[in-house]
Order: sequence, then C-alpha cells, then structure tokens
Amino acid sequence: MRSFAGCDPAAADELYRRFAGRVYGLGLVMLGGDAAAQDLVQDTFVKLWRNAERYDRSRGKLETWVLLMARSLAIDAIRRRVLDARTLERADHPPDVDRAPGPDERAVTADLAERARRAIATLPPEQRAALELAYLGGKTSTEISDLEGIPIGTAKTRIRAALLRLRELMSEEVERDDV
Repeated sequence: MRSFAGCDPAAADELYRRFAGRVYGLGLVMLGGDAAAQDLVQDTFVKLWRNAERYDRSRGKLETWVLLMARSLAIDAIRRRVLDARTLERADHPPDVDRAPGPDERAVTADLAERARRAIATLPPEQRAALELAYLGGKTSTEISDLEGIPIGTAKTRIRAALLRLRELMSEEVERDDV
C-alpha cells in the first residue's frame, strides 16, 4: 500500500490484479449487472488511490479494507437507484393539482421555513456544511467524506449532531410559541 500511495504503477497493477475480480464479483451480486459491477471496480480503485495513506495494517487485512470500501460504494449505488426510482415514480404520478395549499398553509410553511433557516444558521460551520450537502445537495455520507476530506464516521457524526441540534432548536421555538 505504501508503494501504491506513492504512485508506483507496479503496485497499482498488483493491487488491481489481486482485488479487481473480487470487487467485480461483489458488484455483480449486489448491483446485478455487468456495467454496474465494472463501475464499482473503477470507483473502488479511484477511492483506494485517493485514500491509500489511510490504510492501517494494524486494524485489519488489506483484502478486508478493499472489500469493505467496495461494499460501501455498492450500498451508495443502491441508495442512488432507489432515490432515482422514487423520483421517477413521483414524476409519473404528480400530486393532485386541485390540492393547492391555501393562504393559511402557505403562511405556516413560510414561518416554519424561516425558523429552520435561522436554526441552521446557528449550527457550527462543519455541521451546517455536512447537513446542507446531505439534505440540500443529496450527497451520501461517503460523498460528503470525499468532498470534505474527512473520515466517513465524522461525516455521519456531523450530520447526526446537526439534526439533533435542529430538533432541539425547533422544539424550543414551538415551546416559546405555546407559552
């Protein structure tokens, strides 16, 4: 891995020779198609290249690390498929046109949106960025990890902490209104 991280073409060839077939097989099983499995192999080796310095031999075997990375990317691909299918389904079945929100509903929605914007503005910058990438940008935790250059666990923690803080802030707003 040190040679691979150091951009040694021979190390890259060896790593590919050792693991590409297994990653491809994992892709076939999880994603169900040749093209998707080939994409998984490519995505996995790109991610390996970008994160080669993160491999720690004391935490496990290289094979395990490579296959877990591939599995994580496959799961992300499945999630994207589900999201795409839901989006297409919604496009095929648009909501009733007759059910337009009335003035009261629009006012309540606008008020909630403003409260949410104020609450989001109070979050620490790293939590706010992770939350915006996830919910406004549609990014997965893995993609946020790559974009922000942070471990995936940190990306997940930032999103969760932001959501918990927003729940707390929005609850406080509701309690103030009820008083």
